[in-house]
Amino acid sequence: METHLEMEKGKKPSLLGMITRPGEQFERMREKPVFWLPLFVVLILSVIGAYHLNAKIDLTSELQGVPDAEAFASAMKGVGVVGGIIGSVIAILISALIYWLIVKIGKGETDYVHMFSLAVFTYFIAAAGQLINGLVIYYSNIDPEVVVTSLSSVITAGQPLKTVLGVFDLFTIWSLALVAIGLQKVGGISKKAAWTAVIILFIISLLLAFAVGLASNFFESIEGAI
Repeated sequence: METHLEMEKGKKPSLLGMITRPGEQFERMREKPVFWLPLFVVLILSVIGAYHLNAKIDLTSELQGVPDAEAFASAMKGVGVVGGIIGSVIAILISALIYWLIVKIGKGETDYVHMFSLAVFTYFIAAAGQLINGLVIYYSNIDPEVVVTSLSSVITAGQPLKTVLGVFDLFTIWSLALVAIGLQKVGGISKKAAWTAVIILFIISLLLAFAVGLASNFFESIEGAI
């Protein structure tokens, strides 16, 4: 039994294990936080999803009159993919910092490395969602602005409600639920504190989505007036 426990402690957390046995992966993460290879896998998934999504966005119609519009549109899509990689890394770094602060406020014990590992592994679920959305949109006639796995694909609405409905996404909620469990097991805070923090983060994301939707609606109205 002691040998078995020692072997378990020596095992690294697995990305695929986040789908089948997340609690076990968090236990391993507490003993051995890893992130380099998982981060690479997460970024690859994000890139593939972003590539297929951007491929369905028609920019040439918006660039009429611009010399070499097709080449410029292709370059813009490439910039979008690179920006997606950088954005994913920044999002994970910021998420890790937020998780670290939550644990400190909740009087748990952890460090930034453990929280960065937690952020990478939970972001894997969101990256898988991005991949699925990108592939579904690429091989169908669905609006690229619609999040296939969210309420925005079920309920037709204009902005800002359309963006808000996109936050109610299966993979986003799944990822946040894993964050709550991870904050308990890796950060050592209480269940109440972990779930309260996650609910607050979700509410903030809804408010941000509402603001983005309003801004999008505003700029579209200006373009229509012009």
